Amino acid sequence: MKNSKAMLVILSLLFVTACTNEVENVSEATSLSKVESVEEVESQLSEREKLEEQLIATPDAHSSDWNLILVNNDHILTEDLDFEKFQSASGEVMDARIAEDFSRMISDGEAQGLSFILESGYRSFGYQQDIYNSVYNKNLQDSSTSEEAIQKTEAYIAIPGSSEHMTGLALDITEPSLHHIENGLIEEFEDTTEGQWLHSHAPEYGFVLRYPRDKEDDIDVNYESWHFRYVGVENAKYMQENDLVLEEYIEQLQHNESIRQAIADLEE
Repeated sequence: MKNSKAMLVILSLLFVTACTNEVENVSEATSLSKVESVEEVESQLSEREKLEEQLIATPDAHSSDWNLILVNNDHILTEDLDFEKFQSASGEVMDARIAEDFSRMISDGEAQGLSFILESGYRSFGYQQDIYNSVYNKNLQDSSTSEEAIQKTEAYIAIPGSSEHMTGLALDITEPSLHHIENGLIEEFEDTTEGQWLHSHAPEYGFVLRYPRDKEDDIDVNYESWHFRYVGVENAKYMQENDLVLEEYIEQLQHNESIRQAIADLEE
């Protein structure tokens, strides 16, 4: 009888010890799991912080926004864009979404005694082709080779499909006293009061000087003191303050977009 009781006591002690060990093992495993989970979270936070540090402070814009469409020799349109058109008092056409800002800009300039001529706005694909052919044929008469004529032509005339005028967002603006010289689309526009006012104030209305003098090598387009492009007020002011052309600004936005996508992937 005594042996039986002793045996029961021993078995009980063994059971309690086993249960205790099991609880300790579970607790230890749980603690390790928690540590690993915390470390994983901290690692993700650290990676997120590293990514966020790479973001560039820009306006709240996306590279695919309608007013930031990029058209150049590397980004060529193959057909006419579909947008609502607005015809100015001079008969030139533009995207209706920029008409109000354009009208305000011109009105505010005229209120200061300035005079402007909107020389060119929207051009269809076919019209741009006609302009290119006309200038090329003229240059061909003054050139020794076809290649030389092409170089002269493309120094100022966009390859069909690569002209911003096809977007309805690009405007060639000059002033009356120069209009008898190549329709006023000459570098000297920068020396006029109208040109200087536009170069300084156009961003307040959402426009930027698209092909500035110091960026020819970056954008492969010669300086055009008369060519203004609508990008929206916030974008235009940011580009002016940071001395950016549209290609550079789009690159910044796409950089931010790739960083934000990497952050989103971390959170999945």
